[in-house]
Amino acid sequence: MPLLTMVLIVFLVWVLIWFFRGGSFRLYASTFFGLYSLTGQIWLSVLLIGIIQNIVFLPLRFISMRLSQSFKDFEEKLDKTKEGEQYFVFTERVKKGDPMVAFYIFNFVVNAIAFFSAGRIFLIDFYSQKLDPNYLYKFIPYPQYPLVGTDFHFPFFKITETFSLSWSTIFLIWLGITVFFAVLKLLWRVVRGLLSKNQKLLGVRINYNRLMLTVGGFGVTLLVASVIILRNIPVEFAPWLLVADLTRQNTVMNTITAIGTFLTVMHASYTRHRIDVAIAEKKGIPSDIIYKVFKGKMEQSFKNAVILGIGAFLITNQIPCAFELSVATFEVLYILSPYTFDKILVGAGAKEKMGEAVVAVAEEVSAEKTI
Repeated sequence: MPLLTMVLIVFLVWVLIWFFRGGSFRLYASTFFGLYSLTGQIWLSVLLIGIIQNIVFLPLRFISMRLSQSFKDFEEKLDKTKEGEQYFVFTERVKKGDPMVAFYIFNFVVNAIAFFSAGRIFLIDFYSQKLDPNYLYKFIPYPQYPLVGTDFHFPFFKITETFSLSWSTIFLIWLGITVFFAVLKLLWRVVRGLLSKNQKLLGVRINYNRLMLTVGGFGVTLLVASVIILRNIPVEFAPWLLVADLTRQNTVMNTITAIGTFLTVMHASYTRHRIDVAIAEKKGIPSDIIYKVFKGKMEQSFKNAVILGIGAFLITNQIPCAFELSVATFEVLYILSPYTFDKILVGAGAKEKMGEAVVAVAEEVSAEKTI
């Protein structure tokens, strides 16, 4: 058995024993209350532990980016393998000591343990009941009760007055949009042969196709959302300070978590599918096929996002909202990662091994977002 495989097995056995004996929870609890001893605020400690976890996990993300093309190739190989043989192919790679597969397993286990441990710390009631001192390392100061800084304040606003467009006006707006794009498509078909060599117009056409792909993937959602917005156009706002007691359940925080979960899933899905679309375009795949695949994937992503959003609301509706603040921190950091932590990784050279095609497409998509 290769040395790497033996090391991986030993690590998995050790880390699972450590996890089930409460080692990971003790680590997170000590980190959290260590931050609390420095900040004196529960809400700030919740935010900081999420940020620190992202920083600590940067090396794993760096390696993941370096191996991203290898991961993609291996996934494609598994997809082409018969379902009954996929497990055999995977275990064979493990037995041979494949570094990429070994890291994949290592990364999955570490992230899973981190997820469960971070979640557990906010699910126990250490607010009204004193924390067991055995949960903390000896060098971490035991918190003085009652805990302070349990209220999270966030400046917000509320809509005080709305204006509704008539149904006939809404119908005319959508009719106008539909006619506009139909005319554009018709004009292109008429002049396509004459202007096929004009690179600028071809560039405009490509961007138009991408817009149609995006709209097609969200067509029904955009229709429903536009009707809701046009029937409830905000005209007056008032400042509002959201105050959430992190020791108790809070419906507003539950709702924010559900919406954040939905947006995070949609953002991740859209980013991934847009890269696939750009790669398909570079390979010369017909736009109608790309449109069909993209639309199908986005519809499935939308369903998944709705289910996860509803699930997030139902689950968080039963627990203290400190957990929601932790989840919200993760979601915000995840969405901002292409503009924050990922820039650090790219600057460190992680991009070099991502594969030339994927890198070029990713940069193109990033440039489009910036524009």
